[in-house]
Amino acid sequence: MKGDFTVLSGLRNDAAVQRQLMIEPRKYSPAQVRAWIRRRTTDSSGVFLVVDSGGPCGFVQLTRVDRGRVTADLGICLARGARGKGIAAKAMGLLEMHAKKKLRCKKLTLRVLRVNHRAIALYRKLKFKILEIKRRHHFDGAHWRDVVFMEKALR
Repeated sequence: MKGDFTVLSGLRNDAAVQRQLMIEPRKYSPAQVRAWIRRRTTDSSGVFLVVDSGGPCGFVQLTRVDRGRVTADLGICLARGARGKGIAAKAMGLLEMHAKKKLRCKKLTLRVLRVNHRAIALYRKLKFKILEIKRRHHFDGAHWRDVVFMEKALR
């Protein structure tokens, strides 16, 4: 849908979002954004869903779904205007349910920059536990950043 593409393209091209998601900071053309969406939505070892709260406002995803180890990596990205409203917690709850019931996942993992205090607080509220903090693990184009690795057992 056009609205989905507009929001996803905006997020994909936002330098601050790129830094938070630990992706290469650069501009993506509409064709590159479409190719990224196609890769994410057709990946048989993952799930990619647009978050909608009165209109598209971001995405949630599961990557590296390992059916043998029954684990998956979780990711979420919301537009600035959708943050701080409980949308992330609700979207992650629905994604967790999907991971547990449809994919039979027993554990979700994620990584987040240590400077992203709001995200870490949300993940802790959602019962993710800190596994490890890797110092100076990610270079964001200007600074080396510490990365927090977290996990949550699904019951």
